[in-house]
Parts: sequence; C-alpha cells; structure tokens
Amino acid sequence: MVRDDRYGELGKRFEQYLLEGIPALKEAGYNPFAFQGMIRASGGVRTAKQLLASAGDTSYGFAKLWEKGKLDASVEFAVCLPWFKELFTDEELERAAFRLTEHRFDLSRIDDVPVPDWHAAPTPAPPAEPTYRQRVEAEEAAQRSRPATTTALTAEAVRSAVFRSLVLERAQGRCENPGCGHPGFHVIGRNGQPVVEVDHVHGLGDGGPDHPANMVVLCPNCHAVKTRAQDAEVARLKALLAGIARQQHETAMAGTSSGR
Repeated sequence: MVRDDRYGELGKRFEQYLLEGIPALKEAGYNPFAFQGMIRASGGVRTAKQLLASAGDTSYGFAKLWEKGKLDASVEFAVCLPWFKELFTDEELERAAFRLTEHRFDLSRIDDVPVPDWHAAPTPAPPAEPTYRQRVEAEEAAQRSRPATTTALTAEAVRSAVFRSLVLERAQGRCENPGCGHPGFHVIGRNGQPVVEVDHVHGLGDGGPDHPANMVVLCPNCHAVKTRAQDAEVARLKALLAGIARQQHETAMAGTSSGR
C-alpha cells in the first residue's frame, strides 16, 4: 500500500513508481525483499534518503542491479527523474547522480523516460506586452514604409489609429489639460469608452506631425475651447498643451509599461 503522506502527493507518486518497478526486477532474477520491507516501514521517500545516506558507496540492491545491467531500476535513477527532484536535497541529488556515473551509467537515458501524465509541464509565461516605446517605434517604421500620407479622395492627412490608441492609454482616458474645469474629467460613454477626444496640439493642416509627442487627450469642453476660443486663449492653451504632450511622451518612452 502506498504511504509516505509526509511528502504529500508527490511523495506518494514516488513510492508508487518504486513499487511498480519491482515485478520487472523479479522477472530479471532479483527479488528486492529487504527493499520492499524498508518501503513498508518507512515509505518510499524516506527509504531513498536512507539508502543515499548509507556509509558505503552503494547499497546491496544497487550492486545487484548493476550486475544485471538494470541501474535504470535503481532508487538513484528514480531520484534523478526531473519530476521527483524537489523531494530531495541538492546533496542527495548529487550523490545519486555520482553513483550512477561512477558505474558508467549514461544519465542521458533519463531523457528517454516518458513524462508521466500527472506531471504538468510548466505553463509558459505569456509573452510580454510591447512597451510604449516599442509600439511607437514599430508604428514609426510602418509609417515610413507607407507610400502616401494623404487619401486620394479627401486629401486629408492619414491619422494613425495606433498613435491615437497609445495617447488614450497614456492619459488613461482622462483630460490632460491642467486647467480643465473638471479636473481629471473621466466619463464613460454608451460604447464603454471614455468620453474624450484625442487632439493634435498643432493641427495637421498647419504642419503639425501625427505623432504622440504632438497629441493630447481633452474632454469635449477643453477641446472646444482650444478650437473656438479667442486667439489669445487658443495660443496660450496650445503652448501649455504642447509642453504636456512632449513631457507625457518622453516619460512614457523612458518607462517600461505599455501605457496600460
């Protein structure tokens, strides 16, 4: 009967592995009677630890297995299996591997042992999301490869959806005008998106670039002020927002987050 509750479920599986190998040993002409008694008395993991800590270089059972060319059925072999290693100390693992290699056993044979179904392979970490800098640089490269900057029918400058998304994420969907009448303006619309507008500080029609360093997020009221206020107020607001756009962009470019 499988025991070794002290070492949890993995300890039980290790003991089961040892016990399942005994019939093949008997067929090979070796009856590990004493070994079975140790498992019944102490459990599989403690038995392995006791054998590894024995004063001699090898146990009687290990020597018999070596004579029969069956070291892949030894406790030392089981200890070295990747899915059981956490049950043992570094010293125990080194001793098990040393005993095998000293008897000219090829440790690469461990790689031929099928991984048990219960041993879940580590879930690979999801790929890291590209940073703000990486996304900006990728879009800049894509823009350089595009043949035209205007549409044939409207002659309007083509705006980058990627840059617009980056600026919205960078601002976390909030109005970036520090003089906003509703500081931190953040309203969600019926579509689930913030009720704000991405604006070019210096308009594309005036030669301003379609680039995050020239773009800010404004609430509808601040956008209207920037567009329709008196000239002096528009000039003052543009100068203020130009500095904010550059600062926000430079900060995001220096950071490691993707702006989310």
